[in-house]
Amino acid sequence: MAQQFDYPKTESELREIQDKLYQHSKEICDAGGRPAFKGLLEIMSAEATIITAIHNIKSNHGSETPGVDSKTMRKDYLQMPFSWVIKDIQSAFRHFEPQKIRRVYIDKPGKTEKRPLGIPTIRDRIVQECMRIVLEPIFEAQFFGHSYGFRPMRDTAMALERVKQLVHHTGYHWIVEGDISKCFDHIDHAILLKRLYHMGVKDRRVLQIIKAMLKAGVMDECEVNEEGTPQGGLISPLLANVYLDIMDEWISKQWEHKKTRFPYGRQDTRCRALRKATSLIPGSLVRYADDFVIVTDTRAHAEEWKTWLETFFRTKMKLTLSQEKTLITDVRKKYIKFLGYEFKMVRGKARWGYIPRTIPDRNRLKRKVDEIAADTKKIPGNYSREQLIGEINRINSKIRGLIQYYQCCTWVSVAMDKYGRRLQLTVMRRLKQYKGKWIPANQTQNLPRVHQQHRQKIPSIKYRDIYIGFTSLTFCRWEKVLVKSQAETPYTEEGRQIYFRRTKKKRINARLDELYSDKSAEIISSHGQWGKLNNFEFFMNRTYALNRDKLKCRVCGGWLIDCAPWAHRINPNLPLNKVNRVNNLVSLHKKCFAAVNNFNQDISQFDVQTQKKIIGYREKLVPSHTRNK
Repeated sequence: MAQQFDYPKTESELREIQDKLYQHSKEICDAGGRPAFKGLLEIMSAEATIITAIHNIKSNHGSETPGVDSKTMRKDYLQMPFSWVIKDIQSAFRHFEPQKIRRVYIDKPGKTEKRPLGIPTIRDRIVQECMRIVLEPIFEAQFFGHSYGFRPMRDTAMALERVKQLVHHTGYHWIVEGDISKCFDHIDHAILLKRLYHMGVKDRRVLQIIKAMLKAGVMDECEVNEEGTPQGGLISPLLANVYLDIMDEWISKQWEHKKTRFPYGRQDTRCRALRKATSLIPGSLVRYADDFVIVTDTRAHAEEWKTWLETFFRTKMKLTLSQEKTLITDVRKKYIKFLGYEFKMVRGKARWGYIPRTIPDRNRLKRKVDEIAADTKKIPGNYSREQLIGEINRINSKIRGLIQYYQCCTWVSVAMDKYGRRLQLTVMRRLKQYKGKWIPANQTQNLPRVHQQHRQKIPSIKYRDIYIGFTSLTFCRWEKVLVKSQAETPYTEEGRQIYFRRTKKKRINARLDELYSDKSAEIISSHGQWGKLNNFEFFMNRTYALNRDKLKCRVCGGWLIDCAPWAHRINPNLPLNKVNRVNNLVSLHKKCFAAVNNFNQDISQFDVQTQKKIIGYREKLVPSHTRNK
């Protein structure tokens, strides 16, 4: 299938290929088969794919975290010549030899043990991201509909909502809370590679690269990694989902996707028929990464599911189900803990006599609030007003992040009220040295969308003529989460529209690489004293600047559709790590570019407004110390 594609020359063409990969996989899977793709390596190593991969990585804070070779994204790739970067990554695909992984350990929330992370080199990360870009649409079309972890357009709130929906609609109250012992550390490489092949990756070159990635040694630990996927690799979450899809498929075929003679149109009708006509044991799966629950009808059936799972993991996946941590719970009597939430059914007016109640995991919430309180106590007493505002903004973002994670809980307000006042008093004690005051939230000038809705007084400081306030945990309310639409996906136009309507997010435009001609790039590369600055970052970011400028010249305002645009640096005297960022680039017509950069050119043929803009850009080209002489 993949060989029929022209290899992508632009990001737009890459997106079209992703959509086609998804569509073909979906059609074959819906018909009861499995897709087969070859020729994937050429798409992965295409110039457009490499540019997209580097952009994805550089927007992540971890891009400046070096691997064993001490190289970083900005210094060793973004600031290198464009052609060198492309050839280097393409060479890596042709002769892939992964370097060792650098091991670091991070704290596990609420636990004394630490979680190991494996950090590949930047070069290996770029290769992994190129592969993820091409492989993800193939697998997304085949994954189980109710696995939510490490998948686009899915989150923990959707997983929780699915559990609530299952219990509320079916009347089943027994839940198996699954726990796989060190799942990602014990993934069997041979089983994973077979699963990749089974799900359509027939390009053996790609399988060999993935095998080499999995086998990459760990610095100061081992020369060859015999099992597991390195937590920290960009492709590791996708590979983990492929592996755990073995479990998803097996569990769902026992009940949710059990084959029937009659093709039912509705899932609930189908399940009712199975309950009446068969002796099958009900079991509905919801999974987020390696955390999962199975909803069933009786304790005896829950015990059977636990036994089956233990045998299946041991014999088919070479994993271990933790007998101690895999719990069986009647949610009418006790809360279950899932993804940082607690869930229980309580008496209420409903079909089965119970309604769902969800609250933040109380231990986890207390730990997070204690961390925020500790942050406020660490604010020095000798900060300037500007530094203090920076700290307020940082801590406020943590508070709002906590609220946004838990606002899907029906009792979020009850949980937050418990800690809100205590945290506010802690903050106020710290602000006494800065003459802090209790000011109504709607009279402060920060976080306007939140604070303007509340009159409650919050700790605030005066900055010039305005007040900046510490936000409150109590500024929250329950927000209903919609059940995940299976049509919502980044790989169909319909799916993207559903996502933008649900989130109200602005649509992300593709880079407009095709509008820049190779000739104009060559001319710009050698233009004057600034030609030496035309590195990979410049060639990548000029197209994002063109998107921001909405295809119009920033000098004369004319359209840049019928002619090749020219990218101009507003201030070419900035350091190399800032000079080619999007906010320093503007899109111009060729004649406007020439007028700005040639100080001796007569600009009388331009209108007055355009002349002012040309003069303004010219002034920014000359260093201030030179202008003053």
